[in-house]
Amino acid sequence: MTLLTILIVEDSDPKFEEVEKALFADIKQYIKSIDRAIDFTTASRLLNIKHYDLVILDIRLPVLRGGLTDRRNSSDIVELITRGQAINPSYIIGLTEYPEELVVGDSYPLEYFSIERYSTSSDIWRKKLSRHIQSIIRTKIAAVNFHETSFDFDVVILTARADNEFRAIDASMKWEIDTTTSETRFPAFKVKTGIWNTSGGYALRTALICIQRTGLSSSASAASFALARYRPRIIAMLGMCCGLNGPKTSDPQELGDIIIMSDTYCWDEGRYSDPKATSKNGSNESERSFFEARPSSEHISPSLKLHAGSLVESDQVLVRQKLTHTYAKHKSVKAINAAGKAVPSSPKIRLGLNVSGSSVVAAAAQSREIFRRFPLALGLEMECHSVYAAAAFCPGAPPEAICIKGVADFGDGTKSKEFQQIASVGSLIVFDHIVDSFWAGGR
Repeated sequence: MTLLTILIVEDSDPKFEEVEKALFADIKQYIKSIDRAIDFTTASRLLNIKHYDLVILDIRLPVLRGGLTDRRNSSDIVELITRGQAINPSYIIGLTEYPEELVVGDSYPLEYFSIERYSTSSDIWRKKLSRHIQSIIRTKIAAVNFHETSFDFDVVILTARADNEFRAIDASMKWEIDTTTSETRFPAFKVKTGIWNTSGGYALRTALICIQRTGLSSSASAASFALARYRPRIIAMLGMCCGLNGPKTSDPQELGDIIIMSDTYCWDEGRYSDPKATSKNGSNESERSFFEARPSSEHISPSLKLHAGSLVESDQVLVRQKLTHTYAKHKSVKAINAAGKAVPSSPKIRLGLNVSGSSVVAAAAQSREIFRRFPLALGLEMECHSVYAAAAFCPGAPPEAICIKGVADFGDGTKSKEFQQIASVGSLIVFDHIVDSFWAGGR
């Protein structure tokens, strides 16, 4: 059911009580909350922190309770809204006892504003108020249906870390001039929106988001927020990861290689139990913990998997050349050379299994244990399982989901920080190619 948040701006107690009583009598089932502001100061504060579906506004208001009433104060409230200094309500109804205030003039330049006459001797105002509210309810239902069954943004890109993922990817994206905005309404995340021009010439409305922390719970929260706020056609997780190599791997992963994650599992999802070891005389000699993996899987969207598979099978040489060229010119080259290491000269692109978990793995023994549980895993990181899960359970029109990360270490404690930025940039290059292929195919 669609529920309404209502603000009644009224300094008169008897009039407020009559209006509230009328609302509860006529539309109680549609009311989520009713707030009251007794003056201009309280109203402007509430409108700055909360969205209201309906504001019922007394035309003559005091600045502070008990002060002189003046129509200019209600006009100033509307002006705050039109200037963007207050959160836009869906509709405003002026309710006044004074016939001379019934004409909507230049003081109320809003399409969603109307003035009705209030009277204690007639219920005409109440019937008109009810009709307005029924219209608001129908409009809100239509807006919710449209929001849930259509897309707003073309692309959302999620990253976990600020310096070596978000900023590295941001600097490598071709943003259209004068379209970018850094959103500050969501202090938990860094958010940049604008038009991203892909290599194939597509101008896509894009949000680049930095979660500013790692882990499955944080990424689940961020992905759910992004899907609800931006309704993207594609949601992607880019950045860096650990590469997993088994002891008998014939084609080991190298730093700077790119993994497109077709499937993800939580490597630590399962059941721990304590089977008891019994000695010959029947006493409990020791106990050891036993882990039984019981992971659930999440997946790349089928459509993007087709395009990713085409890249790996048909376009890999071309994209690998672009990766090599980009790596060779990146600012990280100086740090890589200073560490006595080589810039990746022939990075590979793989499509395969990834495992996610909420713990940082920087121990060779733990990496071997994870590989033992998932011998087909190519990558190890901390977010992608949640992103795929959030996309799978998203209500309404389903988004296309994909996770791509570059190999920046091998989870064995060996420091390779100088490779983190090029690994993140590499994930963007591969994503750019897949997005172009997706859009060229008619989506």
